[in-house]
Amino acid sequence: MNKINLFAALLALSVCPVLSAVTIDNSSLIPKIKPDSEVLMEKSADGKTEVPDWVKSLVIVEVRIDSASSDGTVKGLTGTLDHLAEMGVNGIWLTPPINGGNGYGNFGIHTISARLTGETEPVRQWEALRNFMEEAHKRNIRVFFDVVNWGATKHEGGSKLLKDKPEWFGEYFAPYAGWLYNWNNPELNEWFSSRLVEWFLMTGVDGFRCDCAPQYSGFGPFETAKKRMRNFGRKVIFIAEWTSSGKNVFDLDQLTFCYEDAKGKRRTHWVGDVYLKTNIVDMIRSGEELHAYDDMKREPGRKRFYSYMLSCHDSERYAVNGDPIAIGYQAIFAPFLPLWYLGEEWNNPSRFFVDFYYKRDKLRTPEKWRLYANEIDRTALEKNRDFFELVKKMIRIRRQYPDLFEYFPDDHRNSNICKVTTDRAGLLQAYARFRNGRAVLIVPNNGSTPERLRITIPYREAGLDAKKSYEVVDLLADTILTRGTPAAFEADIPVGTLGVYLIAPAGK
Repeated sequence: MNKINLFAALLALSVCPVLSAVTIDNSSLIPKIKPDSEVLMEKSADGKTEVPDWVKSLVIVEVRIDSASSDGTVKGLTGTLDHLAEMGVNGIWLTPPINGGNGYGNFGIHTISARLTGETEPVRQWEALRNFMEEAHKRNIRVFFDVVNWGATKHEGGSKLLKDKPEWFGEYFAPYAGWLYNWNNPELNEWFSSRLVEWFLMTGVDGFRCDCAPQYSGFGPFETAKKRMRNFGRKVIFIAEWTSSGKNVFDLDQLTFCYEDAKGKRRTHWVGDVYLKTNIVDMIRSGEELHAYDDMKREPGRKRFYSYMLSCHDSERYAVNGDPIAIGYQAIFAPFLPLWYLGEEWNNPSRFFVDFYYKRDKLRTPEKWRLYANEIDRTALEKNRDFFELVKKMIRIRRQYPDLFEYFPDDHRNSNICKVTTDRAGLLQAYARFRNGRAVLIVPNNGSTPERLRITIPYREAGLDAKKSYEVVDLLADTILTRGTPAAFEADIPVGTLGVYLIAPAGK
């Protein structure tokens, strides 16, 4: 059996122990998907931006179709959808582009992949995609297709488009094995926008992750498509790959960080480990490294939404590797929209393979070190069951306290986060997420030994009333630690993990 289908085959087996040993099921906590007519558009105070109200609840996982499907197509992804729903994830970013088909190839937005849909006739291809959308929405999971804006490869539809519309293209770009679009051509812009609208209307997809955007195309074709979809009553979103100024076109960016190095070159992080090395509260408050790639002069950290990307198909490795701090402290509990590549949640091993389709079609051999070429091994989930259950527990907490974890002010630097002090120096900065007279304290122990920490409650900083009586609840253990108005409390935190503590008015 091709390694790429190992995960898929296990999903298909009715006797698979992974599917029968569920302890935590977060599917009922996922916010219900409402008809677009009932979705509220949340506007910024200055009225310059607006986003659908469901964006703030997103937890997104990137899924490569042919490595996570029982048959290599969207038809075989129901097991993966069940897995995501169980976890409490409500956003799936599908790769590669549905209009590609060979590795991460791109034949043009006007094409549909027979390999990824399992169909050769356009009518049946659209039907397969709509059926997948229905299955995802049944589980309250939003779907984001991948769309490429740099150009088209030299195979199949890409070559035909070049022949029919040579004026739409510029130079041949060897690293992408295709021709770059000439975005100065108005006809190309209109065609691309119209095709995006077609995809929205024909499939019901919730949005697109826009490869390379806002590079190459700029904002224009996506802005046009979004305006048309608003006129149709559809409240869809666009996710840029690179950090962007948004401009009410891109609602979210895949990449979180952008900064200039000592030589003035723009850089980013493809593996999410920034807050394991720095002070998370100080960086959020200052907006440090939250620059827009297309406008480095723009004050950093000013947007409402930022993802925290732990990993993606372009990452050299997984970021988490079974570390609760890496996924919980940085992404699940921090004031970001979490995003990672399938497998982070169960410590999927790194075992790379060369894609069969690259070899068959004589395309560029994929870099073996990228996660896109990594085997998805579901058997590792059962071996790492305890870690997977802990991840689900952390997502469950995020879902149970949406007023704290789904609060995103217009300016990210004003996020509801403050420092928490402990009696142990040298550990990562503990922090609190607070609002409405409650707080959840996130206390990591990234040291080398288990610790019994004395944790000071940040009454003033978290807007808590020091004269009231509170309960301190260990949310991971579901136990009450103390009641009253303690200045601090003590808790045992094992090495390499974190404590999560609710401070709430007693009796409520």
